[in-house]
Amino acid sequence: MIQHVRCLGPTLAALFCWTLTFVCIPLSFAQPGKDKEALSWDRNIRRLVDRYCTQCHNESKKNGEVNLAQDIDLRLLLEHRDTWQTAFSQIENAEMPPKDARQPSDEERALLLEFLKVTLQDIDCESKRDPGKPVIRRLNRIEYDLVVHDLTGLDLRLAEGFAPDSSGYGFDHIGEVLSLSPAEVEQYHTAAKTIVVELFRQRENHPKTFEGVFGPTPSSDEESNTTARGAIERFATRAFRRPVDADYVDRLMSIYAKARSKQQDHSEALGHLITAVLISPKFLMRFEKDHPNSDEPYYVDDYELATRLSFFLWSRGPDEILLKLASQGELTKPEILEAQTLRMLEDERSMALVDHFFGQWLSLRDIRTHKPDSKRFPEYDENLRNAIQEETRLFLAEVVRKQGSVTDILDAGYTFLNETLAKHYGIELSEGEPIKGEAMRRVKLEDRRRGGLITSAAMLMLQADPARTNVPRRGNFIAGRILGTPPPPPPPNVPPLEEVASDGKPRSLRELLELHRSKPACANCHAKMDPIGFALENYDAIGRWRSEENGLPIDASGTLAASPLGPERSFSGPIEFKDLLIEHKSAFAKTLIKNLLIYALARGLNRSDECVLREVFKKGEEDNLKFSAIVVEIVKSDPFRMRRNSLD
Repeated sequence: MIQHVRCLGPTLAALFCWTLTFVCIPLSFAQPGKDKEALSWDRNIRRLVDRYCTQCHNESKKNGEVNLAQDIDLRLLLEHRDTWQTAFSQIENAEMPPKDARQPSDEERALLLEFLKVTLQDIDCESKRDPGKPVIRRLNRIEYDLVVHDLTGLDLRLAEGFAPDSSGYGFDHIGEVLSLSPAEVEQYHTAAKTIVVELFRQRENHPKTFEGVFGPTPSSDEESNTTARGAIERFATRAFRRPVDADYVDRLMSIYAKARSKQQDHSEALGHLITAVLISPKFLMRFEKDHPNSDEPYYVDDYELATRLSFFLWSRGPDEILLKLASQGELTKPEILEAQTLRMLEDERSMALVDHFFGQWLSLRDIRTHKPDSKRFPEYDENLRNAIQEETRLFLAEVVRKQGSVTDILDAGYTFLNETLAKHYGIELSEGEPIKGEAMRRVKLEDRRRGGLITSAAMLMLQADPARTNVPRRGNFIAGRILGTPPPPPPPNVPPLEEVASDGKPRSLRELLELHRSKPACANCHAKMDPIGFALENYDAIGRWRSEENGLPIDASGTLAASPLGPERSFSGPIEFKDLLIEHKSAFAKTLIKNLLIYALARGLNRSDECVLREVFKKGEEDNLKFSAIVVEIVKSDPFRMRRNSLD
């Protein structure tokens, strides 16, 4: 893939004009079986796929938005690993081909499953690892604002007015999708000038903040030059996240000298230098050095590792501690790296993981824009919204910063409430004391109907419609985001649920869904989603507990079909369903680890990353699936600490 950044006009061309080029490397693999063996793709397996799969999953007829016909060889099959993993699960459970289609024999089904198992799961984790395609990453909007705040002390949030960032793999900081257009560079230039203007204002209102960036106003030209050089060296080193080159400082000082010759004072002249730094590619982009003479993957240097670590955990540049360790060549030592990772997780800046990893993976960011129906739920106001949002943020911060287990996300004996949210939940006391006031406090829970994110108002509300619950949506969310087994997308032109019954008789939601599920095209997907969704039917569309709907008692029972996660299981209500989720905690942990690794690397995963996922899970499992243990293992992994040359 080649990404180009077009050169700008003469005003900025000297400071910002370059082209970024990435070259993809073919993924290596071994075909299972030789040409005459049963597991040969060309001899046997492709024939079975064409017979039973591609008639409904091809370029012109993409049932479920899946095109299996495009994968004409093993290289393409491995590129679309997630799709084939889903196919494996559905073939194993006899969900595909659908009941009304031609069925493979037991021997053919077994052969398909064995081929997919060998191809997708049998990975040589002892061979050389591919750290992934090197990607130059632009700061996204959130990172830009946080870095500017760290550099200047100004909380301007200028990037909120920038064009929205593109997303990939569920996150908005993926390097390969963050393009950089001339219009965006103009935005950065305008923002840089605004920052300098605001810094000048600090000269009157907050002189210490101003001097922290510019240094004191000296009396002589010689003192001015010395002060200016020291100030810009410090500023550029922090902005570029590594020591600045002397030649670059010399070029900036020539700009400073020219400004002073035009009778501009020390601060005004320094403002030009600050602007230049803030529109430099070395500030806006995260560059890493190639090793021209290396044909093999190699470890990034200490400064690059510090940058990777700080943007992963804090969504901002390295602090003074990390930069000092990098300057001493200490950060790449495994024991130092682990200690710094734990320090950073305990720091309040790790709230960035809550807001930007969990916020995107579990869609919790959407609380800000979700609007329940005001007529149906007049009690939902800004105070309740804020409390619902803060409960999830403080709860997840506890997991991140206090070395909590990721299983707490499924069920926990505590949460964070204020009076508004306690009334919403119907909780009156905390350890014998009434819950009063609007300040959030940690509360021990006696009733397992609450606790963890699954039964939080935030999750329940976001996976509902504005005016009512949505059983399939809640079920689909938990099946996909939590357990990592998403049903395929729905077929086109699905009628509204109310139109399923044509006789006009009043029916419960469960009855309507059963009618809907009776259609062959809908049965397989809803068999996975609906039982999960019904487990949460005691919670209305804003997460309140209820025992009946429209005068009818809630039936929150269900049966999960047999799957790779386990045998068929029945449950009744959210508490028994939580017990079932805890039994499947390994599936949840693996799903979390996969998404966290994508987030940490800011790229999609490749074949050798499967080995990392297994190793991280194994190490995490040995430490009670602590979130901190999982993060440490990701940070110590090869793809996090290594890279290969861009033109390999």
